[in-house]
Amino acid sequence: MPARSVTALRLTAVATVIAFAGCAAAPTTESAPAGAPPSASARAVSTPSATPSTSPAPSVGVTGSATSSPSPSATTRPKDTRTAAQRSKAFTVNGIPVVSKKHPINAAYRRSSVTSPHGLTRETQAALTRMIAAARAKGVRIIVRSGYRSYTEQAQILARKIKEYGSESLARRYNAAPGRSEHQTGLAADLWDGVTWGLGVRNTKTGKWLWANAWRYGFILRYPNGKEKITGYAFEPWHYRYIGTKAAKAFGPNSNLTLEEYLGLA
Repeated sequence: MPARSVTALRLTAVATVIAFAGCAAAPTTESAPAGAPPSASARAVSTPSATPSTSPAPSVGVTGSATSSPSPSATTRPKDTRTAAQRSKAFTVNGIPVVSKKHPINAAYRRSSVTSPHGLTRETQAALTRMIAAARAKGVRIIVRSGYRSYTEQAQILARKIKEYGSESLARRYNAAPGRSEHQTGLAADLWDGVTWGLGVRNTKTGKWLWANAWRYGFILRYPNGKEKITGYAFEPWHYRYIGTKAAKAFGPNSNLTLEEYLGLA
């Protein structure tokens, strides 16, 4: 073979070796199109992210206007920015007033309307009347043990219960301090059959019917069993809170969902 041809062949061989060496040392990385799933190798080495939390269903305030419920994530969780002087108005999320240990109101708070004989708001009383009638048609008796309570009355009740229980911490598990009771809003009522009170309410015909059907009339069991760390109060099978029929649909029958969870506050 001529010397020129041999030289050409040697140069070609060297170039091929260099090319292979270059591919092994620095592979080309192409970015995937936006939204495209990761490649098999990427999925094999990626650390799985935490399962995303499910946002609550759209919330509806007691006025009946639908609004979008906030996500319960820490970045979008609704914040109570009221100052102490602004607590004559309730902290409201999607039209639903929230009154609790974390979100108090003061003595200057006023209900949107007042009715007899329980001092509830007009809308709450109308819904309660419908619910009592529906229960009666099923042979279930519902009696209001307590409706509206003023700031001053709530303070008196707590002081009395502390003496009665002999333990302030125990009394506060079931009795709100003034300004931290939903009864002051005229949106809550303690319901029973007129015979059995306390935790026994849950086992009565009335207690069972309420838990299964109150949501149909816009009421929710406000302090469910096992949710004290969220609501701030121990299980109260008698305490029902009006939030409107559209919002209450998200709770449904026999629900342990709390208002805080529904509104993205917990």
